[in-house]
Amino acid sequence: MRSSRGSWLGVVGVVALVAGVAAGCSSPSASSSTTTTTSSPTSTTGGTGTSNVPGVSKTQIDVASISSKTGPLAGFFGGLAPGMQAYFNVINASGGVFGRKVVLSADLDDGGSPTQFTQDVHTAIDQDHVFAVGVASAWFTPNYFVSTGTPTYGYNVSSNWETAPNLFAAGGSTQFYSPGVPSLAYAIKRTGSKSIAFISYGQAIASSYDACNAFATQLKTAGYNISFVDVSAQLAGTYTSDVQRMQQAGSDMVVSCMQGSDNVTLARDIQQYGLKIKQVWLNGYDQGLLNQYSSVMQGVYLNLNGNVPFEAGTAARFGDTYPGMKLYLSAMKKYEPSYVDNDVSFQGWQSAVLLVDGIKAAGPDFTQASVVSATNKFTAFTAGGITTVTPWTIVHTGYTEPNCTAWVQVQGLKFVVAFTKGTQVFNCIGPDAKNPVPVTPPAGTPGA
Repeated sequence: MRSSRGSWLGVVGVVALVAGVAAGCSSPSASSSTTTTTSSPTSTTGGTGTSNVPGVSKTQIDVASISSKTGPLAGFFGGLAPGMQAYFNVINASGGVFGRKVVLSADLDDGGSPTQFTQDVHTAIDQDHVFAVGVASAWFTPNYFVSTGTPTYGYNVSSNWETAPNLFAAGGSTQFYSPGVPSLAYAIKRTGSKSIAFISYGQAIASSYDACNAFATQLKTAGYNISFVDVSAQLAGTYTSDVQRMQQAGSDMVVSCMQGSDNVTLARDIQQYGLKIKQVWLNGYDQGLLNQYSSVMQGVYLNLNGNVPFEAGTAARFGDTYPGMKLYLSAMKKYEPSYVDNDVSFQGWQSAVLLVDGIKAAGPDFTQASVVSATNKFTAFTAGGITTVTPWTIVHTGYTEPNCTAWVQVQGLKFVVAFTKGTQVFNCIGPDAKNPVPVTPPAGTPGA
């Protein structure tokens, strides 16, 4: 598969987005600025005080990307640069920012090696002297980015993104699981499920293990019947024994924190044993996966966390409610058609929007420090209307409530937005998992 949605590292991204969603759903303060870019951006010109700023000339702003484009992790992380490049193309077609084009001048490959990643960091900052860096790598380490004050954006796969003010992971730089529990509880209530099973990999794949272990533990504390838990399943394994034990336990819903292809294996085993059970996946929102395995994916629910579903930009039900998604889809189809539904490309696009919005907010005489400072004043960033609101005043270290998430369900060869009516794709759920009820979406929430 071309998308990280089908990899266990994609589970990391989904779990990271649990933090992003919780962080992203907050009520912005009236005094802080909100950024939106839901139509073709306009040009901004002026400013001469940036002549000594790294990566900035009179005509362009240089940006680097570092990702695993080759090696064993290429399929999981290679989409970052295409997403960033597509947004920069949109911006540059409208005149750039303050009269300068934003240029991805260095697209570096760490080859899936931590040593090469470190070399790439020094190449980008010390040799290429870029203004900002986008990162999608399992080997992300923050030290040099932090010590140099380089604005850094990208794919959140570890707690290394937390705390530092110049590190901006898409959707929020923290990783929390508790805020997602009420939203999962709401799905349990809506589907009438009474006996819940959980399955994840073991502690060696911490993101998978931590998510399901936290969800199962906290839902049990909230009074739900957790009938089966396996938090030591094998990556790329077989799950027949798990299915048999779910059947014996009377489970009527299973929540999987595994990768998309292993979810397919689980679904096939469920079908083979005739188990009537609802399935919730944290990973597997991939049209290519559905096209290939539709026979075993029927009825599956997927939690998209803080992202607007792609369907919001195409389905007649939503009309023009989500122009940001329409812009994303049209730009990706035009500039990077192989990466339209790639999860990491989607986060690359979000990262590029945040960088550009930060530069605009800093003003024509922007510096790296002023862009970081301006960005950290954003209280309702939505990447142009394609995510729930993310308050960068908070999400370097914490999260806010309510939790807002989008759900889709597989119906035929389509993902259909679930649990909402009309044009809203998000369910914003109050903090009480025992009585999960929808609440008013925070100001700035797309579609609200």
